[in-house]
Amino acid sequence: MPMAPAPAMTTTQHPVISMLLYFTQRPVISMLVFFILTTTTPLFFNAHASSSSSPSSSSSLVEGVCHESQNYSFCIQAMHSDPRTSTAETHMDLAVIAIELGISNSTGTLNYITRMYRSPKADPRHQSALKGCLWGYEGAVSSFKSALMELEVDPLTANYDAKVAGDGAVYCSDCMDSAGLTDSYISDGNFFASSFSNIAFVITNYLG
Repeated sequence: MPMAPAPAMTTTQHPVISMLLYFTQRPVISMLVFFILTTTTPLFFNAHASSSSSPSSSSSLVEGVCHESQNYSFCIQAMHSDPRTSTAETHMDLAVIAIELGISNSTGTLNYITRMYRSPKADPRHQSALKGCLWGYEGAVSSFKSALMELEVDPLTANYDAKVAGDGAVYCSDCMDSAGLTDSYISDGNFFASSFSNIAFVITNYLG
């Protein structure tokens, strides 16, 4: 869609941008690992994840899920960026990992948008778009967190919340387009949030 003239794109890169690299031939060194280790969002490990589980069994589990996702390459790289994936034994294990990655990513993007919105240097023409993105990401984080809490007690509702978690990113993208706002960090965040939402939705389909 053609976009109205906008200020030059920010040089700030999303913490997981190297995972994307738009899948060129350059080596993909996953900054997602860095983001997971440095984020303030706590990531817990499954107590039942056995360190002796078969790597081939785990790989088959991930392969099956990623073949059903919207972006196979991203799914494979994202899931294997978390060390717990190598010992995942069930779809429940993978669901926890995917949703927590979604929470971490969305929280980071939300924090960035909040700082941008509150900045005294913020362009007044883009405030409405940033406000829309704030609303969208508050909903995304909330939906991901709800899905995580519901996994064992209500997997069907978790499946629904995992799916709608991506709606906030879509709404944010629409707001940006309408206002002519171009920001690579937020755009990358929209891609990641939508992708993790889709991956989590695929995985939780197996839990019902």
